[in-house]
Amino acid sequence: MRFRNLAINLGAIAIFGAITLSLQFPKLNQRLTGQTIEETRKAVRDEEARLKLVKQLPPRGFGFNNLIADFAFLQFLQYFGDDIARNDFQTGYSLSPLYFANIIDRDPRFTSSYIYMSSSVSMFAGVPSKAIEIYNKGLKFLNPDQQPSAYTVWRYKATDQLLFLGDAKGARESYLKAAEWADKASLSGKKLVEDPKLSAELSRQSAQWLEEDRDLTKAQIGAWSLVLQNATDKKTVQIVAQELDKLGMKIEIKNGQQVVVAK
Repeated sequence: MRFRNLAINLGAIAIFGAITLSLQFPKLNQRLTGQTIEETRKAVRDEEARLKLVKQLPPRGFGFNNLIADFAFLQFLQYFGDDIARNDFQTGYSLSPLYFANIIDRDPRFTSSYIYMSSSVSMFAGVPSKAIEIYNKGLKFLNPDQQPSAYTVWRYKATDQLLFLGDAKGARESYLKAAEWADKASLSGKKLVEDPKLSAELSRQSAQWLEEDRDLTKAQIGAWSLVLQNATDKKTVQIVAQELDKLGMKIEIKNGQQVVVAK
């Protein structure tokens, strides 16, 4: 339902197109890939500067903010799917947090976007702490009575807290909130992608499991190992190495591949 904003009418696109040109947004059919490594890195730096510029723009009317959020989301999809820049030039996913800072700042009620943020910022960029910051900002504007699917945002946050940060207390609180909001969603009568009753039950089970003193080390090692598998740039590998070091693990090269082993 929320993806209606991605099918904005042609008139609105034309108006917004003129605005974005003045702000030097990249075209939708452009990728961040140059002919050389330096050209590609420059394109990424330029895109980073544009994203920071947009973030500094003063807030506008609600409709205008939605347009900025939707356009930024489309840009993110283009950026995230740029396999050429990523595989050939090892650009990584470091801009993902900036994209979603703009998206959520402008339209925190864009609940469908949070699942993309959870995977791209935490799993691919390797910065779950930034994802948590963005969740916290967005959740202030969400209301289970107005956005029945908003309980999913609490679940995404809980997952990041549990798997990446090892924050059992924070994850438990988030799961309980997810259950509370899912209960309200089940009473709304609206059709949702997933069953809110089942989600409420699973969230409560997760919260109950976390009541006991749990050692989350193995779960964290597994999560950071997945980040390592998706890492295409040195910066992300360094982040993973630092996090694994805290968990008593290290990265080694075996058979030409990076693997996680105990120190």
